[in-house]
Amino acid sequence: MIRLNIHSTKLNKSDIKLKLFLLLLVSFASLRLEAQYVALKSNLVYDAIAVPSLGAEVRIDSILTVGVSGTYCPFSFASGRKWKNWSVRPEVRRWFRKSFNGPFVGADVFYGYFNASRIPFLGLKDRRGEGRFIGGGFTAGWHRILSPHWGLEFSVAAGYVNISYDKYLNYECGYNEGHNVRNLITPTGISMSLVYVIR
Repeated sequence: MIRLNIHSTKLNKSDIKLKLFLLLLVSFASLRLEAQYVALKSNLVYDAIAVPSLGAEVRIDSILTVGVSGTYCPFSFASGRKWKNWSVRPEVRRWFRKSFNGPFVGADVFYGYFNASRIPFLGLKDRRGEGRFIGGGFTAGWHRILSPHWGLEFSVAAGYVNISYDKYLNYECGYNEGHNVRNLITPTGISMSLVYVIR
């Protein structure tokens, strides 16, 4: 049994995080997953632009799945160019046929961090930006079965994004030109994923 000591005047943050994590773990373990399938996936679009990705999705019932995907890019490139970032994206999906087959719609949230320089489409042609992004929205897609275990999945996502970052004149440290905040309604993801389903 997990007990949270609410009478303590001084709470240790790491203890609270550990107890909350264990509470969530016990809650998920107590769910009754009938004919459970787990899918592992990698977004080939992100992999192609040097942003490695990995995701997992669990079947809750015949038409519902929950999953989480993430990206992590630690790379720097020549001439001061870099696109370092990480992100995490939990998602709930509703399938129109059955789980891991055919069309689906979903809802997701996401959070991430970036440290980028000399990336023109981010408005950082000769600047460096460092900050975080958070948002959520809706997804729609299609899963094509290739074999009993393998599939190919296509999806697009759109929604709200809040980007909060500092812009620097120099690529490494440099003069801080100020803090910027942007709120956007925009496409938030595109996916062509290779999927392996563990039955």
